[in-house]
Amino acid sequence: MKHWIFLLMAAWWAQAVPAQKMRDVFAALPDSLLGIMTKNNRLDCIDFIENDMEAKVRNRFDGFTVLKALTLDYLDLQLTKNCRVEMKLLPVGDSVSYVCVARTYSGPVAESVVELYTPEWERVPEAEWISRPEYDDFWQTNDSVDATEVERLQHLQDMRFVRAGLQPDDMRLTFTLLPGEVDKEEAERMEKVLRPLAYEWNGRRFVRVK
Repeated sequence: MKHWIFLLMAAWWAQAVPAQKMRDVFAALPDSLLGIMTKNNRLDCIDFIENDMEAKVRNRFDGFTVLKALTLDYLDLQLTKNCRVEMKLLPVGDSVSYVCVARTYSGPVAESVVELYTPEWERVPEAEWISRPEYDDFWQTNDSVDATEVERLQHLQDMRFVRAGLQPDDMRLTFTLLPGEVDKEEAERMEKVLRPLAYEWNGRRFVRVK
């Protein structure tokens, strides 16, 4: 009897506390997170994309913002011409998810800022959810490029630009070190020995994929 009562209570709880959906998170997020978009902008984008229309709205800077993709747990937003925002819901329990936000700014070279938020939009300290890759982790030798050449290429990077990306189909966060402001030939040499680094969400934090 107790077993059946427990099952009934579990079923009721699952219905009473539905899983978060990205459309609802996007609609309700604080205006300060995407400062140039109003709530009406966000609601319009959701309505457009769910009706198979171009989800393009005029933002507070009198420019255009485009919602490019929206799934149950992922969002891809071209906030401005030079800023792309990706969001991903990451489960931390049966019905609660953190929100990972990756902003990529395109200048001479793209660079990303990644943050994690609780359902109440409190920022989670980075040390609690990831150990970021070191500069040397992005580099690898191969049959045509030895350790000496890799070391020479590493020293050409005065500034280090790292792009981060979330995925619509899995719970991975990928970091890519981009060649800095070097000439085309050196950039091509770097691309041969630079590798992207993937991290996978394990329910508590992102863990490096070996």
